[in-house]
Amino acid sequence: MEGQFKPKIRVKLMGSLLSVVIIAGIGSTGIGVKIINDNILGQAYVDVETQLNMAQHIYNDRINVIHLFIQHLASLTYFKEAVAAKNRRFIVNKLLEVKKELDLDILNIADGRGRIIVRSRNYSLYNDDVSEALFIRSVMERRRSCYGTELISQEYLQREGRDLSEQAFIEVVPTPRARHREKTFEDAGMILMAAAPIFFRGTMIGIVYGAKLLNNNFEFVDRIKNLVFRDEKLNGSDIGTATIFKEDLRISTNVKKADGKRAIGTLVSKEVYTKVFEHEKLWLDKAFVVNNWYISAYRPLYNIENRVIGILYVGILEEKYNIIKRDIAVYYIVMTCIIAVIAVIISLYLIRNIVNPIRSLVDTARGIGLGRYQEKIEIRSDDEIGYLCATFNMMMDTISERDLKLKEQTERKIVQSEKLASLGRLASGIAHEINNPLTGVLGYSTVLLEDLAETPYQEDLEIIVNETKRCRDIVRGILDFARETKIEGERANINSIILDVLSILHKHVNFQNIRIETRLADDLPDMSLDVNQIKSVINNLAVNAADAMPDGGTLTIASYRRGNEIIIEVSDTGTGIAEENLSRIFDPFFTTKEVGKGTGLGLAVTYGIIERHNGSIEVKSTEGKGTTFYIHLPLQKEQCHYGDDVFMKRLSLRAPGGGQ
Repeated sequence: MEGQFKPKIRVKLMGSLLSVVIIAGIGSTGIGVKIINDNILGQAYVDVETQLNMAQHIYNDRINVIHLFIQHLASLTYFKEAVAAKNRRFIVNKLLEVKKELDLDILNIADGRGRIIVRSRNYSLYNDDVSEALFIRSVMERRRSCYGTELISQEYLQREGRDLSEQAFIEVVPTPRARHREKTFEDAGMILMAAAPIFFRGTMIGIVYGAKLLNNNFEFVDRIKNLVFRDEKLNGSDIGTATIFKEDLRISTNVKKADGKRAIGTLVSKEVYTKVFEHEKLWLDKAFVVNNWYISAYRPLYNIENRVIGILYVGILEEKYNIIKRDIAVYYIVMTCIIAVIAVIISLYLIRNIVNPIRSLVDTARGIGLGRYQEKIEIRSDDEIGYLCATFNMMMDTISERDLKLKEQTERKIVQSEKLASLGRLASGIAHEINNPLTGVLGYSTVLLEDLAETPYQEDLEIIVNETKRCRDIVRGILDFARETKIEGERANINSIILDVLSILHKHVNFQNIRIETRLADDLPDMSLDVNQIKSVINNLAVNAADAMPDGGTLTIASYRRGNEIIIEVSDTGTGIAEENLSRIFDPFFTTKEVGKGTGLGLAVTYGIIERHNGSIEVKSTEGKGTTFYIHLPLQKEQCHYGDDVFMKRLSLRAPGGGQ
């Protein structure tokens, strides 16, 4: 029987190990290849979105450069005087100089009524009315500069010159999966533009405006390809491409057709057009562009009225990622096969050396599974197998000891958890129960104080009243901190909330020797807030600031928008907070005030309110100079308008805007 048993055990172990190696190899290969594909595809989408953001930045930067030069030109004193005097010869020379420096297609001066004074291209044509242009009308009505992307009619382009008119003309190329178009050509232009008013002695005497025509202009898209994709190629095709669409029509692109020519006049697919142009959503997916598959990103382009007029596109050749996936997958499969072969060889060697004591190990292991930790393996040799058996016995002892300790620890943790839960319920109950008697004690002691005023008992009763109020504040703080108050959202303006709180604080006795200043941005949108809780936050921070300025000072409250959030600053010129206490000020029951002056729960409650609004709060302080709290409240998506001044954001100004 002994001779029959060993081969069976050996065959079973060998078969089992081989099965495990094969199944694990196949499974890990399949899972690994899928993970590789998913990660590479995910990285591809991250890459293309990043590159779209870079393209958008380059696009906006070009507009901002035009805007800054146009504003500067409109502010030059000698230029204003020339416009006021209608010195056309001087004006045209200056316009030609700026036009060449900025590489613009259009640079003109109109008077305050929208009639042309000077054209830099068609000098002989002037005094015609251009007030119908949206950007001219915007400057006339708002009396400040505007800039962005706009459409310009064929009629207007013809006034500027025949070459611009011809440049704007594009024949529509029928494209599979595109929406139906009635017109077979496009002759309107899409431009990058900026316009600024010219003021002379307080009167708007004219408008200077410049534009760059995008139709059949490849400078911008090629610049994106050069800067973002570094002109990389794969099998003769550009790895990265960029396109500007007017509605769904390619007017500027470096996507190539099969004949190697730029795909000007081809159309975007109806699916992309619907999502990006009509629904104003970002498209991020794989797409067949003209003659190749690309990992593509499309984003709407808006005019100065925030209306979609075009689409900005960047794409990365999908084949680039397919090659990466294939190479990694082949490498992974080869490595898996090599590891599997090595594992089989090692397994065969181990089986041959382990098969003899296997029955003892199995029997003892079965006993461990039944909880019999006292059973031992008989050690019959002093070689490696004997050492293994001895180690196994030691392991059994260790497992038995750890099992007992684990049971003890588990029992202690269960008891501790039950104690903590009971203490939590007890604390909450005590707080509620104490609150009612405290109210009674406070009421009666207050009445007694009024009745026994100017008696020997007055001082003792005042102590009772004050200490009772302190106890009431502590209980109220415990209840406020422990309670997860539900956010009651309503549309409100943060400036209105701040002013409501300050209107009350002005009358507070602690603010009699404190000067209150406000710097509230006047363009903040309404947002969803729990008004009462936000009022509590502002009130608490303001009162804390007043406490930090016992000898008087200045309390400053500011609000402004930065990106997709509204920021509130509450600053004081008080004593400040010690550096070692800054990391603890939001901890419950931590306070630096004198005994009886606070419970240490105010800032903890404030922190909780801001967190429930999905916001954040931070503090900066210098001892002896003052403290500033910064509250960050995020705006909802629909409140974050497209077209903020990217250039001004880059300068880190607090309140970015459109034209100025």
